[in-house]
Amino acid sequence: MTLDKIVLPRRGGWSVFVVASLVSTMFGCASAGAHQGAQSAMTDNQRDLEAVRVTVGSVAHHIDSKRWTELRSLYARDVETDYTSLLGGTPQRQTGDALIAGWRGALEKVATQHLLGPIEAHIDGSIARARCHVRALHHARGVPGGEQWEVLGHYVFDLSREASGWKITRMKLETLLQTGNVKLLSEASAIRE
Repeated sequence: MTLDKIVLPRRGGWSVFVVASLVSTMFGCASAGAHQGAQSAMTDNQRDLEAVRVTVGSVAHHIDSKRWTELRSLYARDVETDYTSLLGGTPQRQTGDALIAGWRGALEKVATQHLLGPIEAHIDGSIARARCHVRALHHARGVPGGEQWEVLGHYVFDLSREASGWKITRMKLETLLQTGNVKLLSEASAIRE
């Protein structure tokens, strides 16, 4: 549509509105490119948010399936863990290798199911924070204090973007409740097969 084909009334205030609407419509294509650029940026942010959620969710899947190599790939070189609400003590800073080796030793004879979600994630540049509920059931057959221990609470994860993807740099457990045999892990490690 071109302006020479449009007949506008010579009087009346609405002609300014019509002209403004036509100009906006005709040049709307120029602003569409800017809008598409904004959508692309939003899409990239959404992809990052999804990658952060998948990383956090994969922690539970890999621990429960005892996939230690895959679990290690989710963590940065150095990791801070804070389980003080559950175990007391102080937060620990260690290598990702040491963290996974510790979990492997503690959970070798224990069946687990970790339920996480919903996972809320926020990204600020190359740093992300994710929070979620956690319900962790631990089962070890034949331990003297009872075969089940369950922990309920929230996890807070900090992640950083690396060349190979989002990596967990810090995780904190905020314990709300635990039931069952609170000594299950130590009792399970003492059982000889």
